[in-house]
Amino acid sequence: MLRDVLGLPWGFEIYSLLTRWNPLNIRRPLPASDTGRKVLVVGLGPAGYTLAHHLMNDGHTVVAVDGLKIEPLGFDPNRPIRDAETLFENLDDRVLAGFGGVAEYGITVRWNKNYLKLVRLLLERRAEFAMFGGVRFGGGGTVSIDDAWAMGFDHIALSMGAGKPTVIDMPGGLARGVRQASDFLMGLQLTGAAKMNSIANLQLRLPVVVIGGGLTAVDTATESLAYYVRQVEKFAWRHGTLVAERGEAAVRARWNAEEIEIATEFLAHAHAIRDERLAAARAGRAPQLAQLLDSWGGATVAYRRTLNEAPATRSTTRKWKRRWRKACASPRGCPRSK
Repeated sequence: MLRDVLGLPWGFEIYSLLTRWNPLNIRRPLPASDTGRKVLVVGLGPAGYTLAHHLMNDGHTVVAVDGLKIEPLGFDPNRPIRDAETLFENLDDRVLAGFGGVAEYGITVRWNKNYLKLVRLLLERRAEFAMFGGVRFGGGGTVSIDDAWAMGFDHIALSMGAGKPTVIDMPGGLARGVRQASDFLMGLQLTGAAKMNSIANLQLRLPVVVIGGGLTAVDTATESLAYYVRQVEKFAWRHGTLVAERGEAAVRARWNAEEIEIATEFLAHAHAIRDERLAAARAGRAPQLAQLLDSWGGATVAYRRTLNEAPATRSTTRKWKRRWRKACASPRGCPRSK
């Protein structure tokens, strides 16, 4: 629905209006009048920027700070936008802008990160909002709690997340080839390893086994497969460039036995992917890369209980149960099938 609205001429302006004027909210279709209260929101991740939006609609003034440096937009945020597509960047070339917290550096690419720019614009256009990057909050930081009270803030909202990753104490947890799922996802996003021009050293081999049944586990499994394709294609392209410049013998001269094995494996898989892409183009169909990945071991999610008990499944099941109950409560009654 959001994509359809943004696809209209002046679609972003329509969306922007509806974030402030909700005709379906009978009790309060418009933002509340100014309360005179000022709130300091610490952290501009999903919690921080969402809270800031609702606080402003409740009539409060919001100043938001984040520890990361927030890059300027490069254009006037108040300039009317006819076509939302002009705001979007190629995700391969997109540079981390600092705004968005874990949505910027941790969440997977299945969510279009260009939407972060839309969220930022919705906030920056509001007269009740100000934002500052590179600000550390707390003792020894840029701003302390006492500083905030002295500046006249009425409330401080901490939206900084856990701040400390969970490291599972298990035998072999730090062995080669073993990574925490959250560490893998953050490494993939922060280093830009999936970009063709990135030289990040994030090596992944198949098969992949992900231990856990939550959404992070599912994200890790799907991202591993998507990244593996890009990784071997990048390796083959760079290998071909070096061989053309220096020759095969010179390129392989310093490789040990393990590196030769990995390189041979990556090149074979890259050539298989290239052949499948060419065959798909000739046949006018989508490349069937999933079958290739499965034949090389693919990704397996291992969970200690049944699939129906996995957190990722339970959250989806709860969502559909809510929709089912809501549909049954309608005048038309329950749908014919679930």
